[in-house]
Formats: sequence, C-alpha cells, structure tokens
Amino acid sequence: MDLFTSCQSDPARVRCEVPPRPRQPDSQRSELDAPKTDPTRQATQGSRNPALEGRTLAQIEKKAAAEGRTIVFIDESGVYLLPIVVRTYAPCGQTPILKEFLSYDHLSLIGAITPQGRLFLTVYEHSITSQEVVTFLGQLQRMISGLLLVIWDGIPTHRSKRIRAYLAAGAAKRIHLEQLPGYAPDLNPTEWVWSYLKVAELANTTCDYLSEVETLIQKAKRRMQRRPELIQAFIRDAGYEV
Repeated sequence: MDLFTSCQSDPARVRCEVPPRPRQPDSQRSELDAPKTDPTRQATQGSRNPALEGRTLAQIEKKAAAEGRTIVFIDESGVYLLPIVVRTYAPCGQTPILKEFLSYDHLSLIGAITPQGRLFLTVYEHSITSQEVVTFLGQLQRMISGLLLVIWDGIPTHRSKRIRAYLAAGAAKRIHLEQLPGYAPDLNPTEWVWSYLKVAELANTTCDYLSEVETLIQKAKRRMQRRPELIQAFIRDAGYEV
C-alpha cells in the first residue's frame, strides 16, 4: 500500500498484491496448539453428584431419627471491616458513597443451627482453632439436651487430634460426627446464615473498629434467633426435611 497520505491508493492494485486465501483457524495461523481441556478442572466441575448427595441427606436424616439425635449443622466464617456492598436506594442523581480503608482485620465466627430453628453463634477476634471448636461443642452439649448428630465439612480443624481426643474423653457418648462430601458447601445450611448475615444484616455498613462489627453481629444474631422459621427455611433450601 502507499504509505503517503498525499497519494491515492489503487484498490485494484491492493487486491492484486494481497491474494485472497482461505481463513485458517487461529491455532494454525499462529502455529500454536489448540487449547486442551484441563482434566483436573473437569473432575472438579463433575464431582457434584445430585443423586449421591440426595442419598447422603436421606441417610443422615434416617440415622438421626433412628437414634433420637438432634441434627446440628456447624460451620465457620469470617467478617472483615470492609463493607459488603449491595444494591440500595438513593435520590436520583446522588450515588451512595461508602468511605472505608483497606484492612485485613477480621472476626472469626463459628455457628450452628438445628431443624427446630435454633441458632448458636460465637464470635472470636482471632482465627478459630481446634480448641475453639471443642469449646463450642461443649456449649452445644449444655444448651441442647440428648444425643447430637453434628454435620460439618472436612477441614483439618474438624479432623484434628484435639477433636479425636475430646471425643475419646467422653464426648462421643453424646456426639456423633458426620462429614459432608467434598465440594458440596451447599449441603450445609449454615452457609445460608452467613449469606444472610453479610448480605442482609451487614450490607453497606462501614465500621472503624472490630468491636463495632461485633456489636452489629450480636444484634443480628438475636434478630435471627427470634425467627426460627427463617432458620428452618435455610435448612429446607439445602434439601433437608424439617
């Protein structure tokens, strides 16, 4: 082509100098191999088996009914100073602005719910270890009478030597632990509690100190505890019968 703007290019000449040819795939033009499917990713995506999970739920509920146990779903989470930003209302033309500073300070939460609509929640200003889990299990035994069927995920904290020692010391007389399948967080309805807490109760809330966040969490906990039908809705939504 003529690179000078003062000259006019001849379309016919350009077409002749650049002969047409079939369009090749990108991988052939760049002489690169076509992308291959990652088998690891496929295995992860295909690890969910609704039929298997359905049988797992039925077996858990059958065991609890046969042994007269109260099902207790336990899970952990964290809440940071950074606000959870969700859609909200504002006067037309006035965009809401949340002022906050970047911080990794956070609170650690461990919670439990039952099919009867009860909610138990403890807040820590440090990471939750096996010791905090043991303390929480002891609190549940004092607040819930009878045998317990604890359902939780398989994180290392739940499979530690301290937990096994706690059960061997006598807790196994009342507590039976049931581990959820891997890659199936939606089988634990306590996840719904965390979502509701963060998206509904703490949404668009900015705090300067963790103590302020803890105060809001405690108030939200009491509101949820007064709504057992809300907790039961979480459990039904996870596929369990209430």
